[in-house]
Amino acid sequence: MQVCAFDAPYFVGASLRAGRHSSNLEFAGGVIIRVNNVRLDLNLVSILEAVMLERNVTRAAASLAMTQPAVSNALRRARQLTKDDLFIKVANGVRPTARMMAMWPDIRRSLAVLRASIAPQHFDPRADATTFRIAVTDSLASQAVSGITLKLSEASPFGRVAFSHHTNASSLEAIERGTLDCAVGMFPALPHSVHVHSLRTDHYVCVMRRGHELGLAMSLDAFAEARHVLVSPSGQDMGIVDSWLSLHGRSRSVVAVVNRFADALRIVADSDLLVCVPSELLQGRARKLMAGNKLVTRGLPFEVEKLLYKLVWHERLHAHPAHQWFRSLVAEVCGAAAGSR
Repeated sequence: MQVCAFDAPYFVGASLRAGRHSSNLEFAGGVIIRVNNVRLDLNLVSILEAVMLERNVTRAAASLAMTQPAVSNALRRARQLTKDDLFIKVANGVRPTARMMAMWPDIRRSLAVLRASIAPQHFDPRADATTFRIAVTDSLASQAVSGITLKLSEASPFGRVAFSHHTNASSLEAIERGTLDCAVGMFPALPHSVHVHSLRTDHYVCVMRRGHELGLAMSLDAFAEARHVLVSPSGQDMGIVDSWLSLHGRSRSVVAVVNRFADALRIVADSDLLVCVPSELLQGRARKLMAGNKLVTRGLPFEVEKLLYKLVWHERLHAHPAHQWFRSLVAEVCGAAAGSR
């Protein structure tokens, strides 16, 4: 979970005090607001957010720099306030109740507004200690992960970056939940709550072992009749190449579905199988794998569309100075600065 100026725990230790005559705001170890004549500690709201994002009390406590008993005690107070369990224990943590799910959109929206209101307008990467959470598609990861890490380390000595496994669906879900700050991928469809920067274009090529019978010439018929390895981070057995083939009334024989391009290239190097990969993949560490295993590439024998890599993030982080800076760094590493939607 992202820790920022309004986190862990919120406003505790602040010098803010309202006059004793005020009925709207008090301070007694935290910020208290009065809603419908109910005293609501904003620390509870931040803790509810952390538990909701992590779905685990121990991890929520760690993300807030609090002890687990302190978080459990806060949850007890929140249950008394709402007259609902809010979270139910399950095998790997907790599951939100229907009441908590109903409260969640307003909690997330309200905290985003408050954070944006008090976030410093000036961002100094040399002094900031933000942890940025990002997912990068596998075809760019060999270049992007090291590039982002090294640039961040140089520009922001106290900053941290945490990389996550990427699929289009899982990254969008994590961005929506708030457990991921941004992601780099292809994203054929995006919700309206998400902003996007275009990074760079790419195209697919076919990779095979050197000496393969299709290495000299490859027709559409030969391509469709060959056996293939499909790279699918999500495990789905239908890829973009299959969609393009279907436009020509063709299909291909996929004998293996793997999650990573590096695995597919190793399989292809030791067999007569083919694999289709974005050409950018072969510019990083895969170049050594290509040379070492004597792999060759060929263009696809049918019309294909260009691929577009995109950097996406949620509306709630759009104006945050630290995240604006980090997204600029990511765009520089992954291809280009671009306009936002």
